[in-house]
Amino acid sequence: CVTRTGCYTVWNPRSLGVETVALPLPLKTKRNMIATGVLVLAGTAFWEAQFQIVRRICSGLPTKTEKERAFVKCLPSYVVSYAHAFFLTWAGVRIVLALQLASDLNHQGYLYATNVEPEFVKFVERTTLVFFTYVLYDAYHLVLEFPDLGGWDMAVHHVGFLVAAAGAYTYGAYPLVLGWLCTCEASTPVLSTRWFVRQMKDIEYCAPVIDRFAKGIGMKSRGLVAANRIEYYVAILFLVVFVLVRVLGYGWAMFGLYRVVRAGAKLEVNQLVPSWVRHTLCGLTVCGFALNLMWVHKICSMAFSEKRRKWLRKDAEQ
Repeated sequence: CVTRTGCYTVWNPRSLGVETVALPLPLKTKRNMIATGVLVLAGTAFWEAQFQIVRRICSGLPTKTEKERAFVKCLPSYVVSYAHAFFLTWAGVRIVLALQLASDLNHQGYLYATNVEPEFVKFVERTTLVFFTYVLYDAYHLVLEFPDLGGWDMAVHHVGFLVAAAGAYTYGAYPLVLGWLCTCEASTPVLSTRWFVRQMKDIEYCAPVIDRFAKGIGMKSRGLVAANRIEYYVAILFLVVFVLVRVLGYGWAMFGLYRVVRAGAKLEVNQLVPSWVRHTLCGLTVCGFALNLMWVHKICSMAFSEKRRKWLRKDAEQ
């Protein structure tokens, strides 16, 4: 099968000849560019509205010290990240359960394959839009608050996944990989919680909140000692969840992608989606996995550093 502009050629074994068939690209036959643009704007505005609401609510918090100002400035972004992460994790699990158990690689590799339920197609499309619009919104704030919300590695991550989400939405390529990538957001709430503990332990008016939480979970220590230990436990939990979803789960997604690529022209995705799109999506998937491995090394270094062990021993002595 050779992809062309507006059509593709396919060998018909019955007529023993080549036939030209209209190319059923999703963007051409199922969407309107203007409608898609409106959906992107609406989705981005939805996330931005949540950000502005949270910022308005938190505008009354004290901002006397540098720590307090940094906390108030970044707090809305981390609150919004909870809503995004919970939805995408749920949606990703639903997509994975629907496609991973399917024996047909055609459905795992191409959203618009034959006999795919229309309702499932719409659900994956909506999920992809949610993913794309959140990354777009977050990239905007990443630029505004750079480097408080993330460094250059996070910027590269956002650009890569914007391109990948746009390609997946336009061509319907590799929905199973998309599902696994959505489940990776399960680590985001833990990361956000770690940020909250890390910021609140240095803010005076947050000390009672830390103490009540420490008492609630049965800790004997209070104040900075309790905050340090809570941060450490959350960091270890984050490492565990990160490895589970962003290394093991992501790695399994790459194995599934390898199977789809190896199948060649037998699958519709390798017939109907342009080769440059498939190569770009595969390349971005591999780069994302490499970035996750780099982050695992960074997380391990922070969690098990000598400095961290020293203040844990000091806390135990106190």
